[in-house]
Amino acid sequence: MATPVTEKNFAGRNRKSQSEFRKRQLIDATMDCIDKLGISQTTLARIAERAGLSQGNVVFHFQSKEALLDQTLRYLSDEYLSNWQSALAAAGSNPLAQLCALIEASFAPQICNRRKISVWFAFWGESRSRPRYMRVCGAHDKAFSDKLLALCEAIEAQHGARLQAATAALSIEGMIDGLWQNFLIGPPGFKRDRAIRAVFELFDTIYPNLRRC
Repeated sequence: MATPVTEKNFAGRNRKSQSEFRKRQLIDATMDCIDKLGISQTTLARIAERAGLSQGNVVFHFQSKEALLDQTLRYLSDEYLSNWQSALAAAGSNPLAQLCALIEASFAPQICNRRKISVWFAFWGESRSRPRYMRVCGAHDKAFSDKLLALCEAIEAQHGARLQAATAALSIEGMIDGLWQNFLIGPPGFKRDRAIRAVFELFDTIYPNLRRC
């Protein structure tokens, strides 16, 4: 396994590794700025200051604020997609196990934390005036929704359900979205395991005859 790039070994790494390290550093700084200041008040100067780099370094890697914002959103979106797809792959082929894995993956710490949810909501708030944000967010959201619906359809066909698959999928996804919002604007102390239990309570209502994984 390759040794990760750090500030200490940065000078000894090849240019590609150095560039990837700086880009990730700047994307992290961008998320910090958006979380604290919002998108409109996030500037290249503030991003550079947060990253501990020169503004010229930011321009060298991303050319403009818009390019850096686009890559930050793509990073978040790809991370979100990879998170739940990896969970499905680990769960095997059983639809019930996959649905349980999908619910739990939705609250994985690396994607479901106050900072990243804050950034997600900031981009969603800008998506009406910036359609490219909607395209990036929407593509992976649709993939999640389609998979959730397919799993609910498979479980309903095998075991029955109190709600039709489309309604079940919409209810589960809506509850996950609402709980994400709770992490951002709800009272302090809202716990990840409590959120997962809440979704599984809904699950048990929809599929009362199933023993989930």
